[in-house]
Order: sequence, then C-alpha cells, then structure tokens
Amino acid sequence: MDAKLIIYGETALDKLVQWLRASGEPQDIGIVMEQYLQILRELVLEENE
Repeated sequence: MDAKLIIYGETALDKLVQWLRASGEPQDIGIVMEQYLQILRELVLEENE
C-alpha cells in the first residue's frame, strides 16, 4: 500500500453514520446502501476536481 493514497479526515462511513443518526429512525438496508453509494460517488467527484 502506498502511503500517498492514505486520506485523513472524514470518511464515507463517518458521513453515513451521521446521516443515519440525523434520520432518527431505522432505515431499510437498501436505502442505507443507496445513501452510502451516493456518498462515495460525491467523494470520488470531489477528489477528481
């Protein structure tokens, strides 16, 4: 593993947990996975800019 690829800061899982806590109620696993993929997509787009 190349140390240059290590990113410090908020991860997609951190953002997903924040989203789950903000929703205030249990979510269907399909909805959770869609949200996680959306977060990953956004992070990839940010990195490419």
